[in-house]
Amino acid sequence: MRKWLVLLVALCGLIGPVAQSPAVGQRYTPIVMSVTSGPQWFKGTDGSYSLVYELRLTNGFGTPVKISSIGVRDGDGKPLVRLAGTRLRRSLTLLADPTKPTLEVPGSTVAVAWMQLRFAHRSEIPSRIEHVLTVRPSPGLPVPRSIADVGGRAKVDLAGPVVIGPPLVGDNWVAVGSCCDGPHRRALQPVNGRLFLGQRFAVDWNGMDAEDRFVNGDPDTNAGWTFYGKPVVAVADATVVEAVDRFPEQVPNDARPVTLQEADGNYVILKIGPHQFVGYAHLQHGSVAVRAGQHVRRGDPVGALGNSGSSTGPHLHFQVMDAPSLVAANGLPFVIDRFTEVGTIPPLSAALARRLARGLPAPIDRHGAGPQVDALPLGRDVVDFP
Repeated sequence: MRKWLVLLVALCGLIGPVAQSPAVGQRYTPIVMSVTSGPQWFKGTDGSYSLVYELRLTNGFGTPVKISSIGVRDGDGKPLVRLAGTRLRRSLTLLADPTKPTLEVPGSTVAVAWMQLRFAHRSEIPSRIEHVLTVRPSPGLPVPRSIADVGGRAKVDLAGPVVIGPPLVGDNWVAVGSCCDGPHRRALQPVNGRLFLGQRFAVDWNGMDAEDRFVNGDPDTNAGWTFYGKPVVAVADATVVEAVDRFPEQVPNDARPVTLQEADGNYVILKIGPHQFVGYAHLQHGSVAVRAGQHVRRGDPVGALGNSGSSTGPHLHFQVMDAPSLVAANGLPFVIDRFTEVGTIPPLSAALARRLARGLPAPIDRHGAGPQVDALPLGRDVVDFP
């Protein structure tokens, strides 16, 4: 009797004062689910349609809870996908450490499931979703060893991605980071009292010369990179909201620390539609060619690809968002109306990085090459722009 009294007191300590047992039909659900923003979709260069969103998991207990599985259903209860085991672990991290996969949510903490559902056809994208979460609380508590709960209901934004032109001109551009790989996808940031993910669909653009080289010179200098200083252009007819050109260039692979205000380096934000903005970051110092309030046409010069701000090497960071800020906004999916898929480069391993730094050509898998219409280049895609 005394043992169960201790356990009951322990449980009350986990969830706050309890005057009596839960009423019939009520039960403890240790993890509370919520979708951070409406799920949105885009079409990738692989021909599939991706539905992207974040499922926030808040542990209301003071002890760890293990996540067994996450199931996704449409609004009619039809199963869409089930994440478990290795696939679940790859998709789940703590909010405070988005780089470390986990299956366990410590007590009184928040985890995030970084969701990407793939569909073969646009018509398969549901209008609503809900989640079936199965968890295992810590042993020794007077609750079931396994608890399943339905929640995280959300309406899907079926409006579709923003259609734009390319932000660069010419051939052999490489989407080194895109949705839904790399650090952009998991860059939830607490700013001004809210969580924002402006980089949800961002792309980091690098480039190659006609011989497929990233480097043609000293890789420890910006000028050694073949695409440094290349023109950056407006992706649509737009109004310039903000244009900043006051930060020095970083030294490749030897970047100095920067503040939040400096992180974007020299940047430009354009308004291309109601609640639709595009952002260009890390532009070359002295290259910004527009000013706030100016009207630009698609293809007009905006600046030049640089290495300013929070950057370890020359590249163009590009994103579309719902507010005129690269940080305090939510990222919007976008597609580029016309371009040519050249192929893909391998994952950027240490060995490949050394090869590229020596000025050797990048290996390109040209499977699937051809024209693309209204698609988002995926990570490691090599593309030619008109």
